[in-house]
Amino acid sequence: MFLLSVCFVFSCTEQSNQDQESVYWAYHPQNHQDSWDQQAFILLDEYQKIQDNYNIADSLALKAAVQNLLATTDTIIAHNSSVDSLTQNIWLPGLQSFRNELEAFTLEQDVFPLNDQFKMCTVSLVHFLGDIGYNKTNIYVFQKMDGDNDWFWIGSKKTSKNPFDKTDRQEYSANFNLQEP
Repeated sequence: MFLLSVCFVFSCTEQSNQDQESVYWAYHPQNHQDSWDQQAFILLDEYQKIQDNYNIADSLALKAAVQNLLATTDTIIAHNSSVDSLTQNIWLPGLQSFRNELEAFTLEQDVFPLNDQFKMCTVSLVHFLGDIGYNKTNIYVFQKMDGDNDWFWIGSKKTSKNPFDKTDRQEYSANFNLQEP
């Protein structure tokens, strides 16, 4: 009986070898505030410029662009004097989490983990945008999994090329729309 129950537990927890999409956020339209959309749009616009011009070979320029985004994030945090519970419990912690991922990216010394760290920045940004109910523009989320990488990026159109793999010029269709459940 014990052997049978151990086999049952392992069969229920066994991972499939097939690639599966991961969802890194939940969308909360009830949290939406127009002022947040305006500020998040500035961050999103800067972030997409970095992503669209992503070049790991020029890591110094890439890190400088991320430093500029960090400065923008710091300015938004510093000028936020709101004390309402949504701001204190959703906006500021989400923005700080995104900022922390950006900071970790700039501190990375080795070139090879930069792709993974930038993916974490993207995940944090998408999570933040979902939490605040961002709806100023459509955010399309792309995910491409292969043997070695789990590519993850965002765009403003329903199709996009993988910005992290310059040899892959295929147009990909979005896997998700941030604002759709």
